[in-house]
Amino acid sequence: MRTLPLAGKRILVTRAEGEAEEFAGRIRSRGGIPVLFPTIRLVPPEDPGPLDGALLRLSSFDWILFASANAAKFFCRRAAEKRITGPPAGVRVASVGPGTSRELRRLGFPPDRTASRHTAEGLVEALAAEEIAGKRFLLPRALEGRETLPSGIARRGGTVETVAVYRNGLPERDEEAAREIVAAPPDVCAFASPSAFRNFFLLLGEGPATEVLTRSRIAVIGEVTARAVAARKFPVDIMPETYTLNGMVEAIAASFPSRPHDGGSET
Repeated sequence: MRTLPLAGKRILVTRAEGEAEEFAGRIRSRGGIPVLFPTIRLVPPEDPGPLDGALLRLSSFDWILFASANAAKFFCRRAAEKRITGPPAGVRVASVGPGTSRELRRLGFPPDRTASRHTAEGLVEALAAEEIAGKRFLLPRALEGRETLPSGIARRGGTVETVAVYRNGLPERDEEAAREIVAAPPDVCAFASPSAFRNFFLLLGEGPATEVLTRSRIAVIGEVTARAVAARKFPVDIMPETYTLNGMVEAIAASFPSRPHDGGSET
């Protein structure tokens, strides 16, 4: 008989409040102890005008592209407020990965295509199987979104309109959690976005954050966050092959050796 793979391991969860529980639950199911310390606060854009304008012209696009589940949530929430409950006839939907696709189906915008490689580059590859040249694409995204997807489509002759549907804010610092993290660094610090990683330093302080990360393993959900970690000269210890929450938890669990359980006490 074996113990659960994360038995007794403390895993830092930096996801936004309201989004952390799914990840925390997956950690608990494998015996781990989630340490909740939100470093991201997701809020709508200050000016919803550009998004509202895109929603009014939704039928003029050939594709709506979603590169994150958060973009799907905020876009569909605003669409529902405008009494839009799904894509107009003839407008197709593409998703970066299974988590985003699951959210889109739940919200009434089921994807016609899901990237097999769960990155912006992978989404461009998935769309390359379609006719991109001459097509119009709407890309709802974060205010601080990368240009990889728009530029990749533009190089293939498509036209992309980007619209901010949410922005990353800095949450209030959880003082109790901050003291716990500094006093006893978690076994693994997990980050799902570059903003989550950068804000960790802003909330904890440069020195304490550096000390914690030096004494912990660093797990990231994808290549973009890995580059943000590397830019600060920290090693990435864990990165899943599949860029999903479940993939992240499985990769964290696999990084610890399995231990037999004999029912006795440790000596």
